[in-house]
Amino acid sequence: MIEITNKIYAFPGRKFDCYSYLILEEIPFLVDPGTGMFFSELANELSRAGHPPHKIGAVVNTHCHYDHAGADHFFQCPVYAKEPDLTAICHGNEYTLAEHFNAEFKPVKAEPIPEEFYGRKVIATPGHTQGSISLYKNKVLVSGDTLFPEGVGRTDLPGGNEQALQQSLKLLKSLDFNVLLSGHGIFNKNLL
Repeated sequence: MIEITNKIYAFPGRKFDCYSYLILEEIPFLVDPGTGMFFSELANELSRAGHPPHKIGAVVNTHCHYDHAGADHFFQCPVYAKEPDLTAICHGNEYTLAEHFNAEFKPVKAEPIPEEFYGRKVIATPGHTQGSISLYKNKVLVSGDTLFPEGVGRTDLPGGNEQALQQSLKLLKSLDFNVLLSGHGIFNKNLL
């Protein structure tokens, strides 16, 4: 567990899992809970942060891939995503890429994420998937697999689109952020 600010905690993924982010607003919500293969470890870390899984008020998926959304079914709270990834999460179709992990995606009931989520701007950033999103507030950008500290998301997987990704990167570049919380790494200008 890494404390990013007094309201944001990062949980680095194990093996194939993405980074998960606990964000403390009016309700505590978790961004991208990972595959679920290491759920007990994530649950222990969330408990150490004072917010065990049963106290999580919402799960936000930056996109539908299994390494980000596979653990959604472990949480008894609303799950949010953007179409068409929302449909993949609700039905477990091939866009989740669960078969790439030799796993089965367990569908959950999910809801469309609004344009603002507990004070964070929800930005459509298609390219890695058609429904990829990023979250932005107070110079902190949660980018999923659109942007990494040293690279960008793949576009050669189902639903990927290089041209859309380039447009999304141009949009993210226009934002003023000091902290990048990506699906697979953290960059903090404040620590340089």
